[in-house]
Amino acid sequence: MDSAIRKTLPGVSYHSDETYDIDKERVFYRNWVYVGRAERVAKPGAWLRVEIAEESILIVRGKDDQVRGFYNVCRHRGSRICDDASGEVRTHLRCPYHAWGYALDGTLAITPMIEKDEIDRESTSLWPVHVEVWEGFVFVNLSREEPRSLREHLADQQDDPLGLARFGLADLRIGHISVNDVQANWKIVIENYNECLHCPTIHPELVAAVPAYRKGNIFENDRHDGGVSLADGRTAIVDDPRLRLPLLPGFKKDGDPEAYYGAGVYPTMFLDVDGSSCLTTAVFPTGPRSCRLVTEYLFSSEALADPDFDPSPIVEFNERVTHQDNEACERVQRGVTSRAFDHGVFPAKDSWVHGFDQRYLRDLEDDPSVERQDA
Repeated sequence: MDSAIRKTLPGVSYHSDETYDIDKERVFYRNWVYVGRAERVAKPGAWLRVEIAEESILIVRGKDDQVRGFYNVCRHRGSRICDDASGEVRTHLRCPYHAWGYALDGTLAITPMIEKDEIDRESTSLWPVHVEVWEGFVFVNLSREEPRSLREHLADQQDDPLGLARFGLADLRIGHISVNDVQANWKIVIENYNECLHCPTIHPELVAAVPAYRKGNIFENDRHDGGVSLADGRTAIVDDPRLRLPLLPGFKKDGDPEAYYGAGVYPTMFLDVDGSSCLTTAVFPTGPRSCRLVTEYLFSSEALADPDFDPSPIVEFNERVTHQDNEACERVQRGVTSRAFDHGVFPAKDSWVHGFDQRYLRDLEDDPSVERQDA
């Protein structure tokens, strides 16, 4: 099919309550969704609360060092258990309503004023969710059935996230976390990540650091490793090309420290690696017309152990680019609600956006209300 007449998703896909309900059931409750680094629940008893399309999930480190996930819902009468973003307990997660306590493996252990024969504790554990960890990245799957493995999911991507493991991702540590709320549908944010036609217009600093982006390209034809070259000998995407930060483990061995590699993991993860840092962004939908971006800035243990290490040049540069993207996405969100916007179109350099849309439609193809575009 001629790329000039490829159509985008219809406008209602980006703002209607009906489409959002479909997205929740067919995308976010069936796929592996990235939620955060395992080090955020580093010790037994540590927990992290994440909100995935209006489902509240607890990620908990057990006494056996296993990372597990549970719905943040008490089995007694449905009370929310944890309200804080994260926390740490010694032995039990305690519901604030009737003080029921759950062990770190989810089993019901404490029921004040309830006799032993009143309920069957063995069948009243917290409702679990599927959890797998890859290279220190925690993913959850809310499917009621047994899902395919996380590794199979990671292999079924437009990009090659599995290939980025060569840079020693499992050994990296968090140096900074940022949170950005965006008044735009989650798909608009993901589509924006998958193209660079907008880069010369809204990212002057980024195209100065990555020359390939000046012409709207997201790849370099003469590179075969999926990366793009950085300008002026940079080893990090920062303003000052002279800045030198400790390299990631994989770049010390055989990587090209003057290159940048990016990979999207469907549905809502960005994984960006340069010589000195790895940025991982989780996009959490908060409604049909809004989402939240949580970005973890990862560095080598060597870098973080240095008392003089300063990650601010990387953080400030990326946050500037993120804010530029977010403003553009919010502008798109305002536009797609117009009654005039039936569909947009895809030129050839939007092939990765078109590929994302096709992957999204694979999840929706069993729903008769969704229009299927030809690949």
